[in-house]
Amino acid sequence: MEIELKGIDFDADICEIYEAVARVLHGPELYDPNDQRNKGRKPYFEIVPGESPAGRIHNGTALLHVSSGVGGRLFQWIFESPKNTIVVGNSSRALRLFKTHRELPPDVEYKLEKALYVDPNQEKERQKIEDKARQARLRIAKVQFGVWYTQPKSNSRPNHGRIFSIEHEREFVSQSAAYINIVYERRLICIDIGQRETEEINYRVLVKFSSIRKLGIGSDAEHGPCIIFDLRVPPSFELESYNNRVPEGIQCRGRRKTRDPISSLDESHALVAPYAFQLRVVLTEGNDLRKFEEICKEVQCQPVPRRVYRVDSSSKQFFRQDVMDNVSDWIKKMEWKCAFQIEAYLRGGLLNTDDLLVSLRNHIGDVIRHYKSEAGEFFRLFSSVLGSRDASETPGACLARFRAENPIIDPVKLGPFETQSNRVIRRYKDHDPTLVARFVRVEFRDEDHLAYRWDGDVDGTWFLQRRVGKILREGFEVAGRKFEFLAYSTSSLREHAVWFVSPFRDPVEGYVNARTIRASLGDFSDLLRTPSKWAARIAQAFTATDPSVKIRRGQWEEQDDLGPHTDGDESSAYQFEDKRVRPSAYQFRFLGYKGVVVVDSRLKGIKMRLRKSQRKFPVPNVSEAEFEIARSFDYPNSVHLNRFVVFVSYAHTLSLGVVRFFRPAVMALEDLGVKKKAFVDLQEDAKARIYLAKDSLKIFAGLLRSQTLGLKFHLPFILEQLMNLGLDFRDHLDKEAIRSAFLGRLSAFADEGRAYIKEGARPDKVFTLREKQIYVCVQESTDKEPEYLKGACLISRSPVIHPGDIQRVYAVGKPPDDKICFFSGLKNVVVLPAIGDRSSASCLAGGDLDGDTFDIYYDNPDLLTSFIVPPAEYPPGEVWTLNERRGDATVEDICDFIVEFISSDVMGLLADRHIIIADQSKDGVFDDKCMKLAELCSKAVDYAKNGKRVDLRGNLPKTLIRFKPDWHKAEVTGARDLDYYVSDRALGELFRKIDLYDPTEPLQGFPTTPPGDIAPLDDAISRALKPLVRYALVGFTFDFNRATGSGSPSRKPPPPPPPPAPGPKNAHAERLHARYTREMRCICATHTLVEAPDVRLTEEEVVLGTILANCTQPRWRSDRAQRMRLQSETLVRDIRAHIVLGDGGRSPAAAATGIEESEERLKERLRSAWATWVWAQHHRDREYIESFALIALGVVLDCLKRLGELPDA
Repeated sequence: MEIELKGIDFDADICEIYEAVARVLHGPELYDPNDQRNKGRKPYFEIVPGESPAGRIHNGTALLHVSSGVGGRLFQWIFESPKNTIVVGNSSRALRLFKTHRELPPDVEYKLEKALYVDPNQEKERQKIEDKARQARLRIAKVQFGVWYTQPKSNSRPNHGRIFSIEHEREFVSQSAAYINIVYERRLICIDIGQRETEEINYRVLVKFSSIRKLGIGSDAEHGPCIIFDLRVPPSFELESYNNRVPEGIQCRGRRKTRDPISSLDESHALVAPYAFQLRVVLTEGNDLRKFEEICKEVQCQPVPRRVYRVDSSSKQFFRQDVMDNVSDWIKKMEWKCAFQIEAYLRGGLLNTDDLLVSLRNHIGDVIRHYKSEAGEFFRLFSSVLGSRDASETPGACLARFRAENPIIDPVKLGPFETQSNRVIRRYKDHDPTLVARFVRVEFRDEDHLAYRWDGDVDGTWFLQRRVGKILREGFEVAGRKFEFLAYSTSSLREHAVWFVSPFRDPVEGYVNARTIRASLGDFSDLLRTPSKWAARIAQAFTATDPSVKIRRGQWEEQDDLGPHTDGDESSAYQFEDKRVRPSAYQFRFLGYKGVVVVDSRLKGIKMRLRKSQRKFPVPNVSEAEFEIARSFDYPNSVHLNRFVVFVSYAHTLSLGVVRFFRPAVMALEDLGVKKKAFVDLQEDAKARIYLAKDSLKIFAGLLRSQTLGLKFHLPFILEQLMNLGLDFRDHLDKEAIRSAFLGRLSAFADEGRAYIKEGARPDKVFTLREKQIYVCVQESTDKEPEYLKGACLISRSPVIHPGDIQRVYAVGKPPDDKICFFSGLKNVVVLPAIGDRSSASCLAGGDLDGDTFDIYYDNPDLLTSFIVPPAEYPPGEVWTLNERRGDATVEDICDFIVEFISSDVMGLLADRHIIIADQSKDGVFDDKCMKLAELCSKAVDYAKNGKRVDLRGNLPKTLIRFKPDWHKAEVTGARDLDYYVSDRALGELFRKIDLYDPTEPLQGFPTTPPGDIAPLDDAISRALKPLVRYALVGFTFDFNRATGSGSPSRKPPPPPPPPAPGPKNAHAERLHARYTREMRCICATHTLVEAPDVRLTEEEVVLGTILANCTQPRWRSDRAQRMRLQSETLVRDIRAHIVLGDGGRSPAAAATGIEESEERLKERLRSAWATWVWAQHHRDREYIESFALIALGVVLDCLKRLGELPDA
């Protein structure tokens, strides 16, 4: 309804009008907070001021837009009494209201009916800042791109420091024009290059606040007033036609697409752009520096500009084409691993060409000659030292220091670190281990290493075709080696990563390149009309898997499916599990088959029975193949599946078990009738457990296990053994690791959360389950009893987009012992019924049994809503098929599909838009726009396989209001409150109830004595272990209970000899710690979220296996953390093994596992590990000594436990 308001005071502003109307519409006469039809929300309305010809804010009138119901109640209230009036501000006149009878646009009516009301003062304040930022448009004299370098001390000036080398310069005084301004909305600084009156193209240089390391303002004696950007990552570049013409070579853009991203400003800039991305902006007016400083403070720019006393610059021309050719010719003569590291120094901004060709060339040659095959390892480790060197230290001095500190690179090296392999790489590695270096995994990302993202008016298609498509089609060269596109795995495609290979000669297969590898994987002739499906089947061979047993042709068979209920599931032999650990199910790859197999005791021998639906393509002429394990479901796991999570809570009766609620699941459950209090109570209970963890080793160790923290360093095991020794947190323990654990888990509350997920699912093949029944047995570890879930529960599968993706089912509990039940022995899987016209898995967000994970919510009546809606239909999506007039697909079609996928991968956008609209609308997830988005999401999920992109042109529903809910605050420092509203949904309540520890504040209850003030071996841990080690090494069992007063030994042992006393001297421990330190430096430098020399992970983050830094894309942080955990696991395993090298000749792998070791061997390991621990206690000032000592402590405790010298729990 549209209502005209007349009689408004001319001095009243728009906010005063809003406040006057809100006093009535949101007052007790018209607004009932208990009205569940609107979920207690205040009615939304809009004010449109009348235009004033005299330049006033309004002309004394305005239009009030309200929903029909609210408008009717408003007129009824006014007519009830003459006292019922609307008065604006301090005016004495009441407003006059007239209904206009004009129809409002459908989208406006929709918003009025459903949107959340936000205080207009928030918009006023935000608009005020935007206007100030828009007006501060400063004229630029020069834009300079360059690098920072350090002169040798003999040639430096008195104030020796970094100098800016100008590698590319554009001048804008005599020709063209350029301006610098701040874009408040996008949190960036924009440099506009171009003049509308004389030029057709406008270029933009965009510098995000988050990419600035330091921001300085000062004056250069030669160039004048300047703004100096010290950047972590290169800026972005865009172009736009002033006449809105599409530049030559750019495809026609979609509606409202006016700008295109580019890689450089022109051809001369393109030569230096990959290497010289540091930025200086010279202004025309000196007073503009003060204006820039003031506006930066106004818009909350971080970091704030700092005054720089002196700015030195030169023009060294480090990256001229002839110089770059000299570098290329030089490194091509090196062994490839060395050449790769040297080129990485250049591209990463660690060195310039002068450093390489003048200062370091002879030194690099000396390193190669001295270390020979280990030179590549030397250069890899040196990169982390280069990145962390002092600004005043020259590269030559840095190299000399590194060689002096690390004269030996052991031939038994720890790196390069392993990654989870796949079928193809293992095949050629078996032929020749050096061939692994011929395969590289390439990620296509933006300059800040995050996934490509652009504003709505930016079209990235042309950019991706030129940047990504060219690399895919033509390959690329690194350090003199040419690589060509090979394939991708399904998961890597979603991360925009693919595999490349450099052609090589294999000792078994002869000449190998990408084409021959793809041809050897199977028969794909039936898929050559559908490029995306062809690529998806090739991707099976590149799934990250672990090798297992080989299965011969006669040891497996194929059988028919049970209708729609067995897609992706079948049985494997019971004996197969004895080859490895003992899970009930495996997600596997085998020849052209993929899916899930479960252990079946009825089958004899190493054999499998596979369903026809599991065969995706034939692989002829193969008599034996390896069974590859993509995942084993051996315990219920809390896994990061996406970023739509908000809190941690526990599931049921399992100690420190956690239930993981994704944001869409919380939103859907609330709209299905679950009260906010149910979620808040769960979160508060989980928070209490975490806060109590700082008071109890038992709770803290349980927290670490449940949250999978510190497992690579065996931290939970160590804490449990220390707890059994009677130690607690008031003894000298690593409180920094504890702080990191608290911060990590509480930040996970605020942004991601956990769920107790029953891994995998399979159908009931003997028809013992009825519809809406499931079987679930949970066993967290082999030393815990299995728990059979029984009773009503909810089941869902991520992502929960449609409200029907959550279904109510009944868990049948433990099958009766007197009846045959073939799934009774299965653990940590969900058994679904195999009856009905539709599979149960497909009702849950269109899932199947090919390794999908399902969420179970049970044993909490507050969550078990009875209002369940029917599941959505998920019909098979349309498949992209080549035109009939074309021939079969080629690899170029796959390359084109990858480019289109990166450009059109909108699943994250759709899910994000869905949950925001659900928060803003009174209808929640049942809003029509949410239902539309759920339909689009179901199509986007299958995009990678079907190849049919979701066309959003004109189809993407808009949010109801411009502000986002407060729980959606980007996980970055300095999120602005003016961009968000206070959500009244459960997600908002949960978000606001999380308080993070201040990392600078001390933890209460911990000793304040610094570790360095405690004498070596006088700490609580050493005092507790010393007698145990003594008795273990002389062959007498130390009775801990008797020693602590519960009894006395039956016979008094002879006085034990002193413990191993290597003292502060231990050459083996010294060398091992030096190696460990080098690798830790590398891990801490290479797994940061931002590739910057001054950014490093902390020792505690590596130990716990988490990254605490903020990131706007949690998937990127999760990926980096996973890689860090994999490499730290390799490091710890090798250090544990080499702690005992030289005292028995056992292989490192065997020493690390400690399986089937004799008592004498265990004592040898104990002696060596204790010596390492003692050495570490005498050198507590060393770098990374705490985590190094932790590894030694783990070996000591492991040996003592195996020897029976530790008390029982």
